[in-house]
Amino acid sequence: MRIGLGYDVHRITNDRPLILGGIRIPADFGLDGHSDADVLTHAIIDALLGAMGWGDIGSWFPDDDPRYKNVDSFELLAKVIRELESRQVKIHNIDSTVIAEKPKLQPHINGMR
Repeated sequence: MRIGLGYDVHRITNDRPLILGGIRIPADFGLDGHSDADVLTHAIIDALLGAMGWGDIGSWFPDDDPRYKNVDSFELLAKVIRELESRQVKIHNIDSTVIAEKPKLQPHINGMR
């Protein structure tokens, strides 16, 4: 059994939508980043990569690579999952915590799951 810990932080910006766990959350701000800045999905990717000792999201999907500009983070997650599956690695559980003053996330949690 392997355990990974993922952690990610993005600055707030007013000129992007807020995407968390693949869901567009109604808010008057978004998160700044090279991809869609889905901080929750990025943390999960980092946890999976870390569990395998494969580095982090930045080493797999560098922010200076134009292929990842505004990319949907679920595409990045799918790539990592395909790599895990190709090695017969099974994910048993993922637990994530989002620390945010706003907006309220409870109405969106089922969609994120």
